[in-house]
Amino acid sequence: MWIVISIGILLALIPFFVGLLMTPYQQVTRVELIKAPAAAVWEALTDLSQHALWRTDLASMQMLDDDDGLRWVEKTASGQSTVLRKLKETPLKELLLDMQRSGSKGSRQVRFSAVPGGTRVTFTEMLETRTALGRIKTRLDGNPDKRLDHFIQQLKAHFTV
Repeated sequence: MWIVISIGILLALIPFFVGLLMTPYQQVTRVELIKAPAAAVWEALTDLSQHALWRTDLASMQMLDDDDGLRWVEKTASGQSTVLRKLKETPLKELLLDMQRSGSKGSRQVRFSAVPGGTRVTFTEMLETRTALGRIKTRLDGNPDKRLDHFIQQLKAHFTV
């Protein structure tokens, strides 16, 4: 009987140990051409009051007033909350955000360059997952790939009317 229990405990611990062996860091980079002037793309990304117009997955956004600078909480339709804070803003060139989610933290960098036919935007999202089981779940779900791709598709759709 104790052999069956030992094997059951061992099988339950294997995912934990696999998660410990995985790096807690993930980086996703996408380069996209958005068929709109750089100023319009910049405005869409930095004017938080307008995000609800083009982000279909955004259920609510709440601004936080404290000493940590410009911070806000985004809640998606699926119920996931993310606390974001602007770390750096160079108009029409670069935007850097800090992101905090349950069990993970990270950043999103957006770099702009005007090109013929629109704006080339480079999105880089870094994610650090703290827990071993969270690392496995993040890899199996395809996060942050899916999340960043969805965000970009919504932004591009905003400019294709």
